[in-house]
Amino acid sequence: MLALVLALNIHAQDSIVNYLDNKGKTIKKEQATEIETIVKKDSLWLVTKYFRNGKIKKIGYFNTKDKKKPVGEFVTYHKNGKVSSLVYYNEDSKKDGLNQSWFANGELSHKGIYLNDKKEGLWRYYHYNNVEACRIFHENDSILKSVIFDEHGKQLDVDLIEKRKPEYKGGIKNFYSKIKVMNKAIDYKLKGIIYIDFVLGVHGNIEEVAINEKLPNNLNEQIVSFFEAIEGWKPAVHMNRKIPYNFSIPINFKSR
Repeated sequence: MLALVLALNIHAQDSIVNYLDNKGKTIKKEQATEIETIVKKDSLWLVTKYFRNGKIKKIGYFNTKDKKKPVGEFVTYHKNGKVSSLVYYNEDSKKDGLNQSWFANGELSHKGIYLNDKKEGLWRYYHYNNVEACRIFHENDSILKSVIFDEHGKQLDVDLIEKRKPEYKGGIKNFYSKIKVMNKAIDYKLKGIIYIDFVLGVHGNIEEVAINEKLPNNLNEQIVSFFEAIEGWKPAVHMNRKIPYNFSIPINFKSR
């Protein structure tokens, strides 16, 4: 990653490096959760976002440097390197053609067609176990009909839940109150902010805990174990199926 940034600085007039937080806002380098590069390629601008671990998160072209006019294929990736989604934009920067996404385990999450930025026809969504979750019929971006199935493929007579974020028992403040007492739960000598990345799984369990900063192995293991032991989450729901949800949270440690 350092070599990449240095190479881009050689041609600064045709390249930009941005350091971003998890909401996409530009911040100081040492606080960044992502790195973004913008490089001039003929008449287009290639924009690449990287995870903190250096792996590519998203890549695609824009007609303008301000990233307001996407064109062509955009690919996003999971942290394990597997493709997360494929989206295509036409010459008018509208989503057009087949849209697909995959879970981090490689199984298909959904597929459907955009016509000039609007959903059309049949869109299929799948449970994490690869069983079809629902069929959504669209016309001019409006939902005409939905057919919903449980994780075993049985059709259900229930209302469509388009999107619901994860919920923590007692509210999100209760979750962060657990984080605040981590000083008492682990033995360490550390001062400063580190970022904890984790996935809330489809069963409400915390998994894939990752700390991108270099820490002593025993401290890393203590933090991972602390997070994995936290219970009380309800998973995110999208189109009537439980889905994994990515978190990245800053922890301000104070040495003692």
